[in-house]
Amino acid sequence: MASHAPTEHTLAPGEIAKPNTGWIWRVFGILVLITAVEFVFVFLMHPSTLRNSIFIVLTIFKAFFIVAEFMHLKHETKGLIWTILVPVALLIWLLVALITEGSFIGEVLQNMFK
Repeated sequence: MASHAPTEHTLAPGEIAKPNTGWIWRVFGILVLITAVEFVFVFLMHPSTLRNSIFIVLTIFKAFFIVAEFMHLKHETKGLIWTILVPVALLIWLLVALITEGSFIGEVLQNMFK
């Protein structure tokens, strides 16, 4: 009969397995890279809507990456992933709409009292 168990080195009684830290360093490197790109955009670009948009998108990407890696969401079923992503997307849409409308109302009130 074929054995379905992996043919790795089996541990002797009392032996401690070597830690698999390679994926932690890979995740650390990716997060450092994303953070470095954020710093470059924030500190080297003049304040503008484009700079803020790039920073927000990179921050959201980093948050999704952290959730996928450390909360193991990438290993879940697609239904659970969509159950989490759809409300977050709607929340982001709500925030963008409220900020847009709030700035418009602020401009109207400012022009009304001039």
